[in-house]
Amino acid sequence: MKSAEILRDVAQTLEDVEKRINSLKNLSDKNKQKALRLIHEARENFFQLSNNLAVDNEELANFFLKRAVRLKNNTTDKYIDKMGEKEYMKEVALMNKYSKVAPYDFAGEVKVLRRAYFAFLAGMVPFYLISGIFGPVYAVTALILIIPTLLAMLSLRKRGSLGLMLSFAVMPIPMVMGAFSIRYAAYAFNNPDELARIAEAFGRSISFAQGVVITIGVLGAASLILLGYASYTLYKHRHAFL
Repeated sequence: MKSAEILRDVAQTLEDVEKRINSLKNLSDKNKQKALRLIHEARENFFQLSNNLAVDNEELANFFLKRAVRLKNNTTDKYIDKMGEKEYMKEVALMNKYSKVAPYDFAGEVKVLRRAYFAFLAGMVPFYLISGIFGPVYAVTALILIIPTLLAMLSLRKRGSLGLMLSFAVMPIPMVMGAFSIRYAAYAFNNPDELARIAEAFGRSISFAQGVVITIGVLGAASLILLGYASYTLYKHRHAFL
């Protein structure tokens, strides 16, 4: 694959960056050691990736190469004196982040993110269904979460860090709601008075009320399990988001 050759060029360019960092005078010792560590890690990541490609993407590989060349050209005392250490270290950190993002595009690991995305989406649906059953307070809470949920979905599809942060922000309440639904379903199913109250509210039989309670429990369990999986997977693969 052509991408493998380009990614090896990226690794080689980053090795040149390491050599330049060692000769810098306008970079503090602390930042120099940090930069060397980050660039060495990035170089190793790109080199290992070049030997384990599953997808050929020359355009993206060339993007990483251009970024590496740009960093190499900026690894000078003149540039650091002009832009400052902070700005230079941002570029170093970004290159390191690119090296952690790359496997999801070249090694086929992006399918894990797709599963997490669909788990997030599928886990939020039961929450909105359940919220309407438990009354106006829960319904209002669900309405408040609609916008951040939609933004999270859109950003997650594009692997944006905003989507990652928003998903972590909105998932706790639905997960608590899922646990509450399971607890309520267990209570109501074994409480004749509660079943009678539900049957009366719907104007249906006790059997129908039992079906409603079971549905609530199943939806709550689905929401809790799916969002639990989504939160774990998204956190584990948080480096895939920019």
